[in-house]
Amino acid sequence: MIYSKLVQLIEDNAEELTRRLCKDLLSREETKSYRKLSEDIAAERVFDVYSKLDKWLSKEKHKSGEVQKYYTELGKKRYKEGIPLCEVVMALMLIKRHLWLYVREKHFFDSAYECNQALELNNKVVLFFDRAIYFTSMGYEDAALKDKK
Repeated sequence: MIYSKLVQLIEDNAEELTRRLCKDLLSREETKSYRKLSEDIAAERVFDVYSKLDKWLSKEKHKSGEVQKYYTELGKKRYKEGIPLCEVVMALMLIKRHLWLYVREKHFFDSAYECNQALELNNKVVLFFDRAIYFTSMGYEDAALKDKK
């Protein structure tokens, strides 16, 4: 199945994906606050997303609320680190973008059928990152409100 093949590609190449993303993340004006972090910490955070993508996309994680819990906490952490919310959102969008650029670069799809399956998987990935952004924003705003009190 294409899902397993794609997940394997991502997991097998998580380090390369991480390296590419970190180079982009740490050089963009839209994510300049991430430069406060060491390259190792930035890479660790990105690698964590890529290496666990299979687990995050599973239905059990959706239903259990683990994605909500993890990314709400992530939002609170980024707030405490002083990284603006717009930069946190941009970082998550870049992780998603680099993933699909890499898949295309590797000429991953052999047929129209695989391409259609990939579109279905893309919808799952997009939904995951949309939820991650939403919950991260919730946690961030919650931390900001508590900080003002």
